[in-house]
Order: sequence, then structure tokens, then C-alpha cells
Amino acid sequence: MKKEKSFIKGAVLLTVAALFVKILSAVYRVPFQNIVGNTGFYIYQQVYPFYGIATGLAVSGFPIVLSRLVAGAEKGSKQQLIRTAFFTISIMGILSFLILFFSASRIAITMGDAQLTPLIQLSAFFFLAMPYITVCRGTFQGGGDMMPTAMSQMVEQSTRILCILLFSFYAVYSGRTLYEAGLGAVAGSLFGMIASVIALFLYKTEKKVLIPFQFDVQIAKIIITKGSAICLSALTLVLLQLADSFQIYNGLVLSGIPADMAKEGKGIYDRGQPLLQLGVVAAVSISLTVVPLITKAIKEKEVHAALVYSQTALRISFALGLAASSGLAAVMIPLNKMLFETTEGSGVLAVFGISIFFYSIMSTMNAIFQGQGQDWVPAASAVITLAFKWTANALFIPIYGLYGASFATTGALLAGVLFLTVVLRKHEKRPLFTGVFILKTMMISFFMAVIVYICIYFLLPEGAGRLVSGVTAVSGAMLGACLFFAFMVKWNVLNEDELRLLPFGSKIIDWKAKRNKRM
Repeated sequence: MKKEKSFIKGAVLLTVAALFVKILSAVYRVPFQNIVGNTGFYIYQQVYPFYGIATGLAVSGFPIVLSRLVAGAEKGSKQQLIRTAFFTISIMGILSFLILFFSASRIAITMGDAQLTPLIQLSAFFFLAMPYITVCRGTFQGGGDMMPTAMSQMVEQSTRILCILLFSFYAVYSGRTLYEAGLGAVAGSLFGMIASVIALFLYKTEKKVLIPFQFDVQIAKIIITKGSAICLSALTLVLLQLADSFQIYNGLVLSGIPADMAKEGKGIYDRGQPLLQLGVVAAVSISLTVVPLITKAIKEKEVHAALVYSQTALRISFALGLAASSGLAAVMIPLNKMLFETTEGSGVLAVFGISIFFYSIMSTMNAIFQGQGQDWVPAASAVITLAFKWTANALFIPIYGLYGASFATTGALLAGVLFLTVVLRKHEKRPLFTGVFILKTMMISFFMAVIVYICIYFLLPEGAGRLVSGVTAVSGAMLGACLFFAFMVKWNVLNEDELRLLPFGSKIIDWKAKRNKRM
């Protein structure tokens, strides 16, 4: 019982840390864009995926696999396991560093902007910090201590964001170029990873036992194969951004748009990234919560409980994802003005926002498969998603510009969801969703979005400033949330167990009970 409580407490701690990181990672992009503008945002977002890949490797795949191995290893073999893991991941990190550092010029030219070379070279150093962070987190988690992992994530993100904003602010207001501001932002991310290394080092209290180094080939294979599978699914959004880094700017220039305007356009398109990250926070929190519950149910051979957890998580992520994407489209014009000073690209961002719905479902389905121990299924979905995105970008961007890129992202995530749905249906006997549930949820989201959009259309003055736009956007979002939950309760779309997982869900249940008594 004590071990079970510790397991749940650790899972909750990691969930809180992951949500903190997700929210902070989305929020800081707004003041950063306000400091450097659209072109400066384009510069940073071109190289951000390299940081995203390095930090994803240090958070998701490899630490999870290592923690499983450490948890199941005998005390005498743990040191050998950890050393094998560190050696294996260090080789991967050093190779990644060498390839990225010495290919930086070629990569920058392939992206269409040779001035990105020093930023890519500095990004290569992320992969030198990655092995130590990965092994420390995996070792601590395998021993049941989640605090070092949680604290190192929060320290890294806080330090990183503070440095990014300070360095970029100094660069811009001291007359430096936007590329130098971008270099400062990359340096800020590197400082964040260094802070994470220091935090983990300070947690290490166990004395090392001097034993001869032995390399276990079997363990190395497990770490590489299973770790890579988990990393692929965790890095889906980052890999989509990497595809955009190589294709959007080049595609816009190919379509005849001048280089400066193409950079500006890519920066406007990148405004969608923080909106996407914030929009999927609810679904990500559900997926992070459901993995340990499903894993525990399967270990205890409670098949029905695992099925209930899976269906509950999927229904909630479907509803919240659909509400978030449709609501975002309804308030996009004032929201864009409030956050980024202009309403440029509001239509593009509204289309891009549809991807919130599909990624919400994808992240939850990935969590279900990982909870069942089927790591290869989310990995295959990530490969299909990336292949679709790369192909669709190449076809649509030269013709439809930024709208083409937005449709490519949405379509790619849809392709991944369809693949996961087919595989999941083969494993589950009962349907994932009923037709009534889908129809009701779609109708509620549609009515909510239309009502909010009409209210904004008539109430928002033409040429409104950021303050008025902000008040309108927030009011519209609150109205939309109230309408959505009111209709969901009125039409009995979610049951009581599902409502309890939502904000203020218990209060809604109590209100319904009191109302029924009066009737």
C-alpha cells in the first residue's frame, strides 16, 4: 500500500512539473515575440527544434526506459546498467553534436538562410548536456525518487526563459541585429540546460562504488530501440516544427514572395506554436495522468478498469480539444491583437488551431498505448504524421502559402490519429466513441463558436487597441467556456466520473443533484 501511494505521489509530481514546463514554454514566446518582432521570432523558431529534440530526449524516451531498467535491476547490477546507459547515450549525444556543429552551414543553406549558421552551431552544444541529464533523471526515477527530475525540469525552464528574455531584450535595445538576438536566445536555452545539470548534480548524494567498467550490449540495444520509440511520439510537435523550418521560408520564396516578407510571414505563422501548446495543456495533463493508471490496472490484471480509464481519457480529450480549437478560432482576431500587437495571419492561425483537436486525441491515444507497453504504435504514428506533413508542405506551401502550411499540420495530425484509431479498434472490443457523443459534442462546439464569434463581431470596435482586444478576447473565451460546459451538462454528454476530472466538475455535479431534487 505504501509503495502504491509513493507511485501515485511520484506520478502526480511529474505531472505537475510537466504542466509547469508546458505552460511556461508557451507563455514566454509572447513577450519574446513582442521584443524581437515577427522576423526575430522567425529566426529563433528556425533553430528552436534542435533544443526541442535535445530536451525531449532528456525528458521523455531515454529516462523512461532507463527508469524501467533500474527499477527491475538487482542492486549489484545497477552500477553496470547505469554506466552502460551513460556510455550509450553519451556516444549518441557526441555524434549528434559533431553532425550538427560541422553541418551547421549546410543545414542553414538548406533552410534558405545562411545567417542561421552560428545559431545552429551553438544549438549543437545542447546534445553534450543531454546524456548527463538523461541518465540522472532515469536513475532517480528508477529508484522511486521523482523530486530531482521535477525540480531539474522546473529549474531548467525558469532559467532558460529568464535568460532568453534578458538576452534578447539587451540585444534589441542595444542596437544589435536580430540574428544576434536569436543567438542570445539560443544561449539562454543552453544556460537552462546547464542549470538542470547543476540541479541534478546537487541531488546526487550516493557514493560511487569503484567497479570495473563492463559494457552490456543487450542493455544498450534496449535503451536505443525502446528509448527512440518513446522519443519519436513525444517529439511529434517538435519534428513538425523542424519540417516547417526547412520548408515554409523556402516555399514562400519559391512562390515569388521577397525574402524579407517571407521571414515576416514565417514569424507570423509561428505565433500558432504557443497557442497550440496552451490549447493542448488539458489533454496533455489527462494523458500524463492516465499512463500510470492504465499501467497499474494492467499489472493488476484489471482489464475492465484499464478500458474505463482509456475511454474516459479519450472522451474528455475529444471534448476539450474540440472546444479549445473551435473557441480559439472564434476569438482569434482579438486574441492575436492582444498577444502579438497586430491581427496579421488571424485566418492562418485559426486553421492552425484545428490541430489542437487532433493533437489532443493523439497525445491521449499515445498515452494509452504506452500505458499498455506498446511503445512502437505511437512511434509509427509519429513517422506517418511527419511523412504526411513533409509531403503536404512541399505540395501546398508554394501554392497556398501559410494557409498551405497550416492545412499540412492539421492534415498530418489527422493522419496520425486515424492510424492510432485503426490500431486501437483492433485491441478494444467496445467502440471508442458513440455516434451520439460525437454528434452532441460537435454541435455544442459549433453553436458555442458561432455565438462567441457573433458577439465579438458586433462588440469589438474597428481598429481597437490591445487593451480593448484583450478584454474582448478574454470575455469571449469565458463566455465560450460557460456555454460549452452548460450545454455539455444540459445534454448529459459526460457522466459524473468524467465531470470530476474537469475544472469545477465536482461543483457541477453537486449543482445538478440539487436541481434534480427541486424538480
